[in-house]
Amino acid sequence: MIKFFRKIRYKLMSENKTSRYFKYAIGEIVLVVIGILIALQINTWNQEFTEKKQERFILQRLQNDIYSDITQIENQLIVNRDNLADFKTAANILLNLESGTIDIFIEKFSNILNISGFDQNQTTFNNLISTGNIELIKNQTLLDAILSYYNSNYHSWNTAMKDYTRNIIAPQLVNFDHIPEVNYKRDSRFSNSDFSSFNLSKSDVKPKTLEDYKQNVFVINILLQKIRILEGQINHFEELRKTMDSLLSQIKTELND
Repeated sequence: MIKFFRKIRYKLMSENKTSRYFKYAIGEIVLVVIGILIALQINTWNQEFTEKKQERFILQRLQNDIYSDITQIENQLIVNRDNLADFKTAANILLNLESGTIDIFIEKFSNILNISGFDQNQTTFNNLISTGNIELIKNQTLLDAILSYYNSNYHSWNTAMKDYTRNIIAPQLVNFDHIPEVNYKRDSRFSNSDFSSFNLSKSDVKPKTLEDYKQNVFVINILLQKIRILEGQINHFEELRKTMDSLLSQIKTELND
């Protein structure tokens, strides 16, 4: 087409038809501009299609990560609630609010060194932040929800649980009494055959009596503080669990649009 116009232009120039020459020259320029605009529009469409495809892949990956988080946090909530119930029973026995033997107390007290926690699967999110591809998520409301979820302050409860258990409870408890054997049969993730057990009654250092525990303010305090941390952790995890459902709903809506 351009060659066709060029031939006409040359012919008009040779025939000194200046006005018609300018018309054809302008027409040629217009065609070139239109061609460039069409090419730019096609390129824009291709880029938008590619970005939309990448956005969809990102949202699917985030969706899978959140499903993984749901499984983990629900399992952790089960463990936390069981431990909380046990520690409350143990505390009530020490405070004479419930009756119980030393065996019942130790059974309920045995998970006192358990460090419970939840960690998000942040593989996809961290990759998006490091590469800048987080900007491919065009829905600002959804993007804000994603950023809010991955910047949740649940870590403070994990830190409190770890620090208090490792730095306060463990050092003092190992000097007070034999560490109670954990009953792994209560947790489907473990098997008793995988863990060694010992008969503590054979030790020259005799295990403490229930009265010894009742008279030790340290034991009472660590139980009460552990209960407070677990209650805070459970409440925060339950709120985070609701956030997961809300975020999944927003992602599904975006994927179905």
